[in-house]
Amino acid sequence: MRVRKIEIRNFRAHRKSVVEFSDGINLIIGQNGAGKSSILEAIFASLYLGHPSFPKGYLKANARVGTGELSLSLEFEHNGKTYRITRTTKKSELLENGRLIAEKSSDIARWVERNVYPLQIYTNALYIRQGEIEGIITNREVMEKVLRKVLGIEDYENAERNSADVIRELKRRKENLKRLIERKAEIEENLRDAEKRFAETLRKISELRKRERELSAEVEKLSKLYQEMKERKELITSLEKRIALLEKSLASEEKLLREREKRIGELKLELEELEEKKARLEELKPLAEEYTELGRLLKLKDELSKVEVGLSSLREKLRSLERETAKRAELEKKLEELKKKEAETRREYERLKERHRLYQRALSILGEAEKHRKELERAGYTVEKLEKELKEIEEAKEELEKLQEEISKVREKIASLKGKKAELMANMERLEGAKICPLCRRPIDEHEEGEILAEYRAEISRIEGEVKTLEEELEGLKKREVELRKLLAKEPKLIRLKKTADLLREAEEKLEELGVEELERDAELFEETKEKLIGLKKEIRGVRERLEELEGLEKEKEEVEKELHALEERKADILKRLSERGFKSFEEVEERIGELEKPYREFLSLKDVPRRIEVLERKLDVERRKADESRANMERLKAELGKAREELEEAREDFSEEDFERAEREYLEKSRVLERARAEREGAESLRDEIARLIDELKANLWEIEKAEKELELVEKALSDITAFREKIARLKAEEELRGLEEVQKLAGELFSEMTEGKYQGIRLRREKKYGKERIELKVLYAGNEVGIDFLSGGERIALGLAFRLALSLYKVGNLELLILDEPTPFLDEERRKKLVEIISSQLRKIPQVIIVSHDEELKDAADYVIRVTNAGEARVEVESLGAY
Repeated sequence: MRVRKIEIRNFRAHRKSVVEFSDGINLIIGQNGAGKSSILEAIFASLYLGHPSFPKGYLKANARVGTGELSLSLEFEHNGKTYRITRTTKKSELLENGRLIAEKSSDIARWVERNVYPLQIYTNALYIRQGEIEGIITNREVMEKVLRKVLGIEDYENAERNSADVIRELKRRKENLKRLIERKAEIEENLRDAEKRFAETLRKISELRKRERELSAEVEKLSKLYQEMKERKELITSLEKRIALLEKSLASEEKLLREREKRIGELKLELEELEEKKARLEELKPLAEEYTELGRLLKLKDELSKVEVGLSSLREKLRSLERETAKRAELEKKLEELKKKEAETRREYERLKERHRLYQRALSILGEAEKHRKELERAGYTVEKLEKELKEIEEAKEELEKLQEEISKVREKIASLKGKKAELMANMERLEGAKICPLCRRPIDEHEEGEILAEYRAEISRIEGEVKTLEEELEGLKKREVELRKLLAKEPKLIRLKKTADLLREAEEKLEELGVEELERDAELFEETKEKLIGLKKEIRGVRERLEELEGLEKEKEEVEKELHALEERKADILKRLSERGFKSFEEVEERIGELEKPYREFLSLKDVPRRIEVLERKLDVERRKADESRANMERLKAELGKAREELEEAREDFSEEDFERAEREYLEKSRVLERARAEREGAESLRDEIARLIDELKANLWEIEKAEKELELVEKALSDITAFREKIARLKAEEELRGLEEVQKLAGELFSEMTEGKYQGIRLRREKKYGKERIELKVLYAGNEVGIDFLSGGERIALGLAFRLALSLYKVGNLELLILDEPTPFLDEERRKKLVEIISSQLRKIPQVIIVSHDEELKDAADYVIRVTNAGEARVEVESLGAY
């Protein structure tokens, strides 16, 4: 897995941040509290939010107060595919090469654990927390805790605890099953007793059902007689009530008929009086019509007054409009003058516009130049210093090439000399029993005794001296090679800065070519001309608006003249109508209306007489119809009353109240006896059902006991198996710990030896028991002996701590593609910091991607990609230097 980008919105100190990562060493740098570690937390939350270990309400708790929706979006590569995980307070989603593969938060966390890294591996292998580099080897509790997690010892211990819980539960279940089985004899005895009671109850139910059938037949016979007599009694009572009701209705109809005949007489008298008033109404009608007509004519008096007022107002308005329209010619002349000025100003504006555009371009180039200059300053370089160091890089390349050739030659010489030495040693062994000298090919006896061996030893000694000299020379060459490679490690950074310097030089040349000072003067003149042109446009618009207003006044004047003419015609029409009625003035009209006032009021009082006559005639017809209905109702009621009296006499024949009461009494007594018999039978049946349920329950208990006997066998077997399993877990835990410690010891030893250039040959990890307590002891191998970590210098402790932590990561992950270091330098002295920077530069580059969070500026020299985080109320992220990605 390699992280490519994290987008953060409204999370902790970050309002809106986008952080991109490259291959190689990525350094996130900034002061404490700036929001650096929040970036690592955002990556972690993006991957594992929804895992059971995450607290509920995590996003809400980490959202910025008073801002918009929180969102995290992580883009990473894994196994050749690109993935994007997005988390917000409302939804989550996981995309694989742009295709949606999961939406639920918990599903995404499970996918990451299954396909990328389990959470325990991420937190204990890939992620090295603050203080864990050196603390893991100096603090035994920290070492023990981390080793238990990484080696998986905790999982075995959890399994041991869980198996102990299972054993306790199985033992408890075993005791419960035994207690249940012990009740078997008691339950069988209770079952036999219940079956006996069940048979007795069935016999009793049979006897009670027979008695109930006999009583039911007797009750049915008595019920039939009782119902017949009850129906006869109810009929007599109903007829008596009906006769009383009919007699009452007949008396009511007789009274209603008398009242209606009286009302008919009163209506006839009232109609005669209204006929007399109707004749007077006809006499007054002509006078009322004249009164109404003169009233309408009098209304024209008010209209005439309004017309005269309107005429006066319109004449005054017409004079005002004539004065305003006289100003039009003067405004048209002014408009032409303004147009000429505007055209001249526009030509000047267009000329200066191009100069202003060039000035804006110059400002943009100036901003770019300043940006490039600041970038060089932040990196601590000037153009001259940069060119000097680039030249040194080129010289270092040439020197390194020559140096490598020289190293190869020295190694070849050493190999050749060692070969000669081996050959001499072999010749010395062959001397015993040889007849020919291996050196000069002469017979052995021609040499003095011991002469040949002495020559061999002298030659070997000379070769060893020469090899030692060459090895010392090789060691010096290697040191110089390391120095040159450290220098060359800065080349990518210097090349990027050279591009920045080239851009700065190009920008300065463009500025000189454009002539910024002259452009600035023209730009100021452009702004003045622009303001002048805007002012002229406003003035022209004002004059045009005024001319449009005057044009509207011309139309308004025509409308006023038309309205004035119409009012004059209306005044003439009103005076004409007054004259046609024979009046000289409206005062004469008012005098005639006064004469007609009294007869008109009398006419109004009699106006509704015809309507009242019609109403009374309708009422009279209604009363006459109702009187006829009352007479018909009386005849009908008399007929119904006679018929009801005949039916009552017929119903009373062959009926005695004493016989009815006796039949009712016998029926009710026998019914009560039947109910008691039925209740006794139902009680017996209820007892039968209860006993049947008891029998079923006892049989079920026996079946449960049979199951319990079988389950007891299974529980005892499971108890034996889980006990054996727990013992096996204990053995596996010890084996896994031993195997894990050996593997970590091997990996850490190789890394530590490489970091110290062979000074130390490895490490030893073993569990020892002291003072009754087991703990892991860490030793290092120096010159074939085991020494404690107190023997190491500060820088060597950092190397050992980092080697140990990397070994744990490699053990857990295998192929380590990603490593995260959170604040690795706090509390480190100068020696330890320098050693850490050296290790990061040389050793961590073997890991495809490393992410380091730190406030230590020294780490910038070891980084390929530097991201600076600042905080002024909210976290801000900017790239300080770019890597190859």
